[in-house]
Amino acid sequence: MTVQEFETLVNKLEKQASANPKLYRFKVIMLTGLGFGYVALFLSLFLFLMAISIVMIADGNFTFGNVKVLLLTGTLSFFIIKALIVKMEMPDGYYLQREEAPKLFEMIDTLRLRLNTPQIDAIVLDSEFNASVAQISAYGMFGKKRNVLVIGIPLLSTLSQEQFTAVLAHELAHISNSDTALGAKIYRLRMSWGRLLHSLEENEQFGTFIFKKFFQWFYPRFDAYTFAMARQEEYDADRSAALTTSSPAMGEALTVISVAAPYYYRDFYSELFEECAKTNSVPQPYSNFTEKFQSISDQKATEYFNEQLAEESYMTDTHPCLKDRLSALGIEAELPKKAQETALDYFFAFPGRVISDFNKMWVDYNQDNWREEIENFNESKQRFEELSNKQVANLEELLEKAYLTVEFNSLEAAIPLYEEIAEKHSEDQRTAGALLTLGEHYLESRDTADKGVQLIHLAMSYDWDLRLPALDLLCGYYYETEQTELFENTRDELEKWEENVEASNEECDFIQPADHFITHDKESSEILAGINQLAQYREITNAYLVRKQLTSIPERKQYVLGLDLSLPKSTDLDEAEEALYEKYINNLGEFEDTCVIILNDKKDLRKSLLSVGNSLIYTVSDKEQAS
Repeated sequence: MTVQEFETLVNKLEKQASANPKLYRFKVIMLTGLGFGYVALFLSLFLFLMAISIVMIADGNFTFGNVKVLLLTGTLSFFIIKALIVKMEMPDGYYLQREEAPKLFEMIDTLRLRLNTPQIDAIVLDSEFNASVAQISAYGMFGKKRNVLVIGIPLLSTLSQEQFTAVLAHELAHISNSDTALGAKIYRLRMSWGRLLHSLEENEQFGTFIFKKFFQWFYPRFDAYTFAMARQEEYDADRSAALTTSSPAMGEALTVISVAAPYYYRDFYSELFEECAKTNSVPQPYSNFTEKFQSISDQKATEYFNEQLAEESYMTDTHPCLKDRLSALGIEAELPKKAQETALDYFFAFPGRVISDFNKMWVDYNQDNWREEIENFNESKQRFEELSNKQVANLEELLEKAYLTVEFNSLEAAIPLYEEIAEKHSEDQRTAGALLTLGEHYLESRDTADKGVQLIHLAMSYDWDLRLPALDLLCGYYYETEQTELFENTRDELEKWEENVEASNEECDFIQPADHFITHDKESSEILAGINQLAQYREITNAYLVRKQLTSIPERKQYVLGLDLSLPKSTDLDEAEEALYEKYINNLGEFEDTCVIILNDKKDLRKSLLSVGNSLIYTVSDKEQAS
């Protein structure tokens, strides 16, 4: 099924879901049962054949055929059962107690009675700008479910008591309508099928074909049906919340979120970072967010709001766009006033303590990285001031100045620099990123759009890594300008390239002795810096570096760093490998685009690496000579 066919089917199904929700829900349940039943049918068949084989062997018919059937059906049954057991972990965060927010628990109890929802077993606070409800099963597909409400501190710090109550009603309405229970089952079932196919394909079982063709037909239709149902459930939850609280409260919550969420994720931390860099201080982000959002200008708030209003409902998100949700509620799209008292202040007994605890957790986790980033920020800013005060001519400084101008000033201020780069150095492949940035800027104006398309194509030809965002940009441009044929052709190209990138990622992740290895092409300075890092580890005796030749994207560079380790005889390598890999990957930063492999139990791979010229870059004797 193509993307266009999927979109057409979803649009058709959304009308069915809206016209008769109960009938549509029944169809989804039946479709879900079909997928589950198909897997259960073959599991039963495999178990039956396995039982017959066991009985025959027990009766003395110990033949090669019986053993083969036993092993085959047993293996397939194991993979299916393993795939069906999908355990959902409880969410991370701070588990709230009733005495910490008595008004919040009372409000939830009141809403539960109005909406006829089941008991909420846990309320979890986290750092996201969101609220959600989940049903967690202790035994995967089976067992008692726990209803968990997850609430983000930034959301509590933004909405008023009335607005936040409407959001709570929306989330509880999902449980009231049994959306979450069915959604969780569908989610677990989808995970089960995915794990089943992955297990069968990874282990190259002959039974793969039994499932593959069915799910190639089934998956797109299942996704379309469940997508349309999930979209309809969002509208239903909005309506239930509006009836339980009020339409204005639900509408105001949506509009405030449309301003505060993009501000929080896109601009807040960068603004906070710059302020803290000036004073070389560590921020208190959750306190700072409340203050900064309250002081955001009407002009900036309107820009965020209008941007969200311009968004359309897409097939990548089951949530309808802001415009459609407000229209369904019968609410006029206008920006409400900021809350004088936030939901956090109203519902919590000690709101300051909650904010302080979250600030402390953030600092404990981020402090070291934050200070390092501030040092880098100050160095970059000093470099920007140096470049701003002089005329630069060579390409390296032009690229650096343009990048720093965007970071410390604006994209508009950097456009003349990007235009100079495109005019004087467009034949140099190092300009790929600059050409893409300028091309994207040119797409915004009809007069320069054609030039922008040319620059984007040129950037793609220079750097394979830019091809994905470049094709995505062109897709969006052709769609908005209603150039249907170009849009469809570019979308097909994008889909094929996404498959290519996925295949290339798999090539990079899986290293085999039969892979095609060639001599690495890294600079001697890079190798020397890498050797200095290797020398820090006393257990590393030899290191081999080669480049793996990829078939899906030949121009992509992927290196393999093989390590011989001297470990105590009592070391269980299987148990030690995970910790060792984590240590090396985190601390061998000089080896970019490199897969690290421990060779102690991989003799064939070591032999393959050794067969490549100049692959041995480090031995323990090098370290001894250096010391």
